[in-house]
Amino acid sequence: MSTFRSNAASVLLALVVLAPPATAQVRSADRMTPRDAARAARLLRMADARTLDTALVDSLLLGAPSWLRAQTVLAVGQVHGKARLGALRTLTRDADTAVGANAAFALGLMPDSASIDALVGALARPTPVAVEAAWSLGEIGAPARFAIERGLEAPPNAASVRAALLTAAARLRPVPVKLIAPFLTVPEAEVRRAAAYAIARPRAKDGVRALMALQRDPDAGVRAQVALALAKATTGDSLGRGAVDALRRLIADKDRLVRTNAVRSLATHGEDQQGAVLGAFADPDPNVRVAAAQSVRFALRAESAEWDSLWSEDTTYMVRRELLLSAARASRAIAAAAAWASDPDWRRRAAFTQAEAIRAPLAVRAATLAAALKDGDARVRGDAVQLLASMADSADAGPRRRDVLLPWLTDRDPIVRAAALDGLRGGARAADAAIATQSYREALEDSEADARMAALRLLAAAWTRDSASFGPVGRLLLSALPPSADPLERAEVTGVSPLASWHNAARVERPLAFYDSVVRTVLAPALGGRRPRARLVTERGALTIELFALDAPLTMHNFATLARRGFFKGTRFHRVVPNFVVQDGDPRGDGNGGPGYAIRDEFNRRRYTRGSIGMALSGPDTGGSQYFICHSPQPHLDGHYTVFGRIVGGEAILDRIVQGDQLLRVELLP
Repeated sequence: MSTFRSNAASVLLALVVLAPPATAQVRSADRMTPRDAARAARLLRMADARTLDTALVDSLLLGAPSWLRAQTVLAVGQVHGKARLGALRTLTRDADTAVGANAAFALGLMPDSASIDALVGALARPTPVAVEAAWSLGEIGAPARFAIERGLEAPPNAASVRAALLTAAARLRPVPVKLIAPFLTVPEAEVRRAAAYAIARPRAKDGVRALMALQRDPDAGVRAQVALALAKATTGDSLGRGAVDALRRLIADKDRLVRTNAVRSLATHGEDQQGAVLGAFADPDPNVRVAAAQSVRFALRAESAEWDSLWSEDTTYMVRRELLLSAARASRAIAAAAAWASDPDWRRRAAFTQAEAIRAPLAVRAATLAAALKDGDARVRGDAVQLLASMADSADAGPRRRDVLLPWLTDRDPIVRAAALDGLRGGARAADAAIATQSYREALEDSEADARMAALRLLAAAWTRDSASFGPVGRLLLSALPPSADPLERAEVTGVSPLASWHNAARVERPLAFYDSVVRTVLAPALGGRRPRARLVTERGALTIELFALDAPLTMHNFATLARRGFFKGTRFHRVVPNFVVQDGDPRGDGNGGPGYAIRDEFNRRRYTRGSIGMALSGPDTGGSQYFICHSPQPHLDGHYTVFGRIVGGEAILDRIVQGDQLLRVELLP
């Protein structure tokens, strides 16, 4: 049987490579036929189920229009369809560049050194294909070093391909700085940015001197990378003076993102930089001030009166929160912050608890945590349980981890229970199987999966660490658990042999009618030229976004469905990391909430540039409602988080959003 499939694949590949140019197919794709719609729905279901349907794939590659062939190739990569790796390698040479580019990208989704030769050949293909080939070589990493370095030695003409090769080089260890450095001075800003990133991201010390020469580069993206790279840990003492001079210039840069990186790096150079770092607290941009508060502990003595002055001068919640945590890490208390212990806002109570757990002697920490554990807000209790777990095994902590965490397994909030269960994993033994199975059964009533997942993680840890101690009763306890229909839950107990039957459990799939609906309402309009948009109305102003219906149809459909339900109304940007991302979509507001289900990843060729919108994850296929928007390019996220949109209006509003700001509503635009 395997020989037949191999021969059939060879015939398929020969026909695919000889396929006519795609121009006519692309133009005719506006008119989706009923047959193509039905096949597209089956393909969506295949990708969503993470199973390779070779018969469907082969038929689509041979006889589908351009857009559907391209979707098919991408789906093969998304489901890690290794049985068609050979087909993907050949398809990088397809006459249709969309198909070829998707094939090159798909090879990076399931990186295999056997694909290197095909990817090297693809570097000579049209630019879209070559860019994806370079990205995939970076995903393969060390085995592809020679190919990446050879590409840098004889670089392609297209700037975007050279930039992609440089970004791929950032994945290598050690980074080939000597090959990267010449690209720091080329005319194309895109290439200079990629070269600066390739040195700054991995903190390549032997490239610091070359980067310092770019402190006045006309491109803000290059200057931001320079500022990132000049932290003390990278420059050392030998280049410290030059780095400090450069950072003092960059901390006054006209671009806020450059200033953000500069204040972080300058603070690491110690107390001599106190004046400049404190000056950043007067920056007009709130997120630059947040970055200053996060970093000031490196430049400010614990005994300095400036801590209290900074607290009184800036009443912004996030500046104060980060200042409080910085002070705690410097073993300093801010007297006025004590009022946060009983503040009506749960966020302030949680921040005070966290700071005390960092700073205070054990007896004080225990008292602070005791108060937080009685808090009426589950978000505060959840933080307190996590902190309790982290300190429970210290030499002078008193009760053992198990004793202090067990009471929280009955909390009414699933996140609190999950924190306690995860806290037990460190010393898990066979005796914990009863706790884990009981917690799992009780969590079956939860709308969120957090406590169930944590119970299964505890069970897996106990089995891994102490399987020999599982007697007949313990094994029976495990085998009696009802198999989960959730693939994420089943994945948590991979390797737990008494639960082997879980992996044979029938997959709960959505009906084909669901995928027919997505094709009709999402894919078909997009193929007809419609670009779906939405408006995020925040307290700072409105952002208009374009949603990528063709690249991530299921993710877009999920986002639009939640928006229509009013799910995002009144949520807060619970995470804002200056010069990285703003994140929203959690109804709890603490980063632990979601819609009560998870969706599959839809990795695609879209890149994380400024304004890109992606799904937040806690592991593979764990997206739901939380999404993030990038402040600046983040190449390390490419192909690892689903990109499903971008800002097309109101971009300046993005820079004004601070953690805790409210999203008033999401409006789907006609």
